[in-house]
Amino acid sequence: MIVIDANAVISALLKDGKSRQIIVSGKFTLVAPDYLSDELYKHKKYIAEKAEISEGEVELLIVLLLRRIRIVPSAEYKDNMAEAVRLIENDVRDAPYVACCMALKCDGIWTNDSDYDDKEGIRVFKTEYLMKLL
Repeated sequence: MIVIDANAVISALLKDGKSRQIIVSGKFTLVAPDYLSDELYKHKKYIAEKAEISEGEVELLIVLLLRRIRIVPSAEYKDNMAEAVRLIENDVRDAPYVACCMALKCDGIWTNDSDYDDKEGIRVFKTEYLMKLL
């Protein structure tokens, strides 16, 4: 089980590339904190502009991709938030992903975000690594 970070999902929304291929492959059990949905919808306009598609198309893609990701309610990871904030330290917006990973005892977090680099206790999977496993 792997926690998927918003940047991996946003990458999948922007183009039909590696990130989208990994998500739809069904090879990995992907989970994310409920915070993910908020982040995706918050960036909907940006995604539409960058991908050169309508906001309606972005919404449809969000729905389709989220079908492949188990959304974890905050009640399931809230007890791990303090430790997650301590581990991530420089970007507390990433704490829900870390807390979710800890609470569910996931294998790691799929992200291309450098905020996770060299963080003790956080195993990170990059897109290129997951592509090799497909």
